[in-house]
Amino acid sequence: MANLSITRRCERDCSFCFAAEERRREPLDMSAETFEGALDFLEHSGVPDARLLGGEPTSHPAFTSLADRALERGFALTVMTGGLVPPAALEYLASLPSGRVTVFLNAAVPGVDSDSLVAAQERVCDALRDRIEPGVTLVSADIDPSFLLEGIERHGLRRSVRIGVAHPIAGGANVSVPTGELRAVGASIEAFVTRAEVRGVSVGFDCGITPCMFSEEFTAMHPDVIESVGLRCGPIVDVLPEGDTIACYALASLARLRLDGCMTRGELIAAFAEALGDGLPGIFEECVECAHRAAGRCTGGCRARRTNGGA
Repeated sequence: MANLSITRRCERDCSFCFAAEERRREPLDMSAETFEGALDFLEHSGVPDARLLGGEPTSHPAFTSLADRALERGFALTVMTGGLVPPAALEYLASLPSGRVTVFLNAAVPGVDSDSLVAAQERVCDALRDRIEPGVTLVSADIDPSFLLEGIERHGLRRSVRIGVAHPIAGGANVSVPTGELRAVGASIEAFVTRAEVRGVSVGFDCGITPCMFSEEFTAMHPDVIESVGLRCGPIVDVLPEGDTIACYALASLARLRLDGCMTRGELIAAFAEALGDGLPGIFEECVECAHRAAGRCTGGCRARRTNGGA
């Protein structure tokens, strides 16, 4: 997969935002020409879906025409939104058959985020229903993601959710879960997964989650999770509005490469791996002797967290 960050515009101001530093740069919006080149890059890299994000991708002034172009060229359309979707973009997404678009909603947390944001997201969920897969970024172990399950039932959303953890930006100052609290967050995730399974809802995970965040009992019962979560911290390739690429937003300050129409995603990943180097310790002191790492099931945790000394 690769992400096309078509705009830096966003009306949300999430304390954990991985793109907080990047959003201060120019230009704000990706041009149609750069977007076409980015689609070319996806095509000759064998990437089947155009994943649009930002910022808030639906706030791009030409969002509907860019999305239409991706669909015209045969890509599956994925839109990652914070839920503040302009009316025209919402009407457009609602007009697409649910099989042609997936909308990943970074859900507002009731009682934590503003009532106005929660209400705006309710309207989006009502309009898009089974086009939406909800998710949440956990900033502490105190957040119970079970509200996502209630939203699925209330609005008829897809019966799958994604759970992420707030990680630091390399050299940045966003809010993130302290490394010492990650295992408490893991325990919270375990409890949620159990509730989701009872409701017939599948749970997926974003990058930076390590197998050792979970108990041995959970590990034994969910070998598929343990075999995959620790390996998801690697270059994703995000194409920025100006046509530069980064390994991921949390590492944007460490390496940038210009999108070359001749390069594939695999070649860019290799270039980022060389530029970023390796050999960083894991996020925990125990990583040195960790069985998961020795068995090749974990890379040592979020690379930005490791770059910041495990903080």
